[in-house]
Amino acid sequence: MLRTACTRYGMIEGIPGGDPRVTLFKGVPYAKPPVGELRFRAPQPPEPWQGVRKAERFGPVSWQGSLGTDPADFYTRELHPTAAEYPMAEDCLYLNIWTPAVSPCERLPVLFYIHGGGFTGGYSYEMEFDGERVARNGILLVTVGYRLGALGFFAHPELRREAPGEPEGNNAMLDQLMALQWVKENIAAFGGDPERITIAGQSAGGVSVGCLVTSPMSKGAFNGAIIMSSGGLPAENARIGRWRTLAEAYQDGQDLLDRLGVKTVAEARALPAERIVRASLEELPRKTGAVNYSPTIDGRFLTEDVREAMLAGHMHPVPLMIGCCWGENLPHPFFGAMLQSYEVFCRFLTDRYGAQRTEKIIRLAGIHGEADFAALAASEPAFGEFFTGAMSLARHASGLGRTVYAYVFDGDIPGEDRPGSYHGSELWFFFDSLGRCWRPFEGRHYDLARQVSSYVANFVKTGNPNGTDRIGKELPPWPRYTAEDRHIQCLRGQSGRLPEEPQALRDYLQTLRIEGES
Repeated sequence: MLRTACTRYGMIEGIPGGDPRVTLFKGVPYAKPPVGELRFRAPQPPEPWQGVRKAERFGPVSWQGSLGTDPADFYTRELHPTAAEYPMAEDCLYLNIWTPAVSPCERLPVLFYIHGGGFTGGYSYEMEFDGERVARNGILLVTVGYRLGALGFFAHPELRREAPGEPEGNNAMLDQLMALQWVKENIAAFGGDPERITIAGQSAGGVSVGCLVTSPMSKGAFNGAIIMSSGGLPAENARIGRWRTLAEAYQDGQDLLDRLGVKTVAEARALPAERIVRASLEELPRKTGAVNYSPTIDGRFLTEDVREAMLAGHMHPVPLMIGCCWGENLPHPFFGAMLQSYEVFCRFLTDRYGAQRTEKIIRLAGIHGEADFAALAASEPAFGEFFTGAMSLARHASGLGRTVYAYVFDGDIPGEDRPGSYHGSELWFFFDSLGRCWRPFEGRHYDLARQVSSYVANFVKTGNPNGTDRIGKELPPWPRYTAEDRHIQCLRGQSGRLPEEPQALRDYLQTLRIEGES
C-alpha cells in the first residue's frame, strides 16, 4: 500500500488504518501556524521540512468554546463524547487524508470535506467522519481544520493598513481555500486526481461550500459540490445565512477590541488565544440576531452577497448535490423557532411576507387552527429554512442549466429520545459510520448507509450519483432535478421520489424565496 508521499514541502509517512488497505495521513500542515504576527492574517504557505515527517497524530482542534464537556448536551453525546480530551490550539491549520491507493499513479477521485459547527465549533476528525469506509468506495477523503470564531473572521481597518490588498474578514474561508489549493497541488502524490475534486460540507460546512462556489478566488479549484443542510438560497430578509458587509465586520472587530480592553490589533495579538475566543463567544448573538463571525463581503474573496451571487448565476459551473434532513423543520430554538406555536408561526409569516401573502400560505397549507398547524409542523419540511432554501437553490440553479441532484434525508433514527432526522443525522450515513454511534441501528439502517455513501461516492467519481453500491447492487434511480422534473430523492429505507404534496405550498414558498419576499 502507499504509505509515504512526496509533497512539494517534503516527504510524509502515514499509518495503516484499522483496515490496512487504507493509509491515513493525520495532521498534514497546509499553512504556517497562524500565531504571533500571523494572528488575524490570511494563511501563509507552510514551511518545507527535511527528512520524513510522521503523519500519525491529528492536529489540535481550533480554539472554540467548551467542547464535549456537558454529557447532557445532545451533540456531546451524539458527535463529541470524547472531544474534551482533544487539545485546542491556535496552531490548527492541518488536514487529514485517507487513501486506498497502492501507488501515486492511480488518480482516484477526491472528496474534500469541510466540517460544520456554526463557524464557532467542530473539528476535522469528528467521530462520524469514517474515512476508511469512504476510501473503501474507491475515493480519497480529505478533511480540513480551519480557524473559528473571532480568530477566523476578525476584521479591522488596522489590518488593511498592515496588509493592503489582502482579503479581509474571511480568514476561515481563506484557510479552507488554501487547504483546497494544497490538495490540488499535492494530492497526486497520495494517489488522488487533482482534476476530480468534489467539495462537501454540512451546516456551516455547507455554507462554506456555498462561499467557495460563489467566490472568484476559487475558480478551477474543484469539480463538484455537495451542500448539506446549510440553507441553500437565503431568504431576502434573513438575519442568518447572509454575508456580513465589511463595515459590519469592522464594527464586530472594534467591539471585540473594546470587550478585550485593548486599543490596537497589536495589543490583541499579545493576548492568549483562549481569551479572545471566550470574549467573542460572549458577544453572540448580535442584537440584530445575526452571527457576528461569519463570511464577509470584502471585495476579494466574496464580491457580493450570497443571495445576489446565486440569483445572478455567479456560481462555478460544477455539478451540485444539495439537500437537508426531514426533521430539521421541527420546533427548535435556533432552526425552527417560528414553529413553536400557531401564534408565533403566524406572526413570523406576517413579519416576513406581509398579511396578504401570509393568508395565501395558510390557505395553501390547509391550516385552520392549532391542531392543523401542529400536525403540519411535525410532518412538512417546507416551513424549515433548510428545505425551502435548498430546494429554491436547486430550482434556480437547474434553471440556469446546472446539473443538480436534490435530496431529503429521512433515516428513521432510533433511540429512546425519538430524535427524528435531526440536523446532522445524515452524517452517519454519508460516511457509512453507524458502527461508531451509540444508537441501536438495525440492518435496514446499515443498508441505507451503504446506499447513501455509494450515491456520494458515485457523485464524486462522475458528477452523477447513479450506478451501483459498494457490493455491486444497483442503486434506486436518482433523476436530475430539472425545470421539467423537480425530482427530490427521499433517502429512506426505500429511497425514491419525495411525495409532491403539498406541492402548491412548496412551489409558492420557493417562488417567494427566489423572486423576493418583501
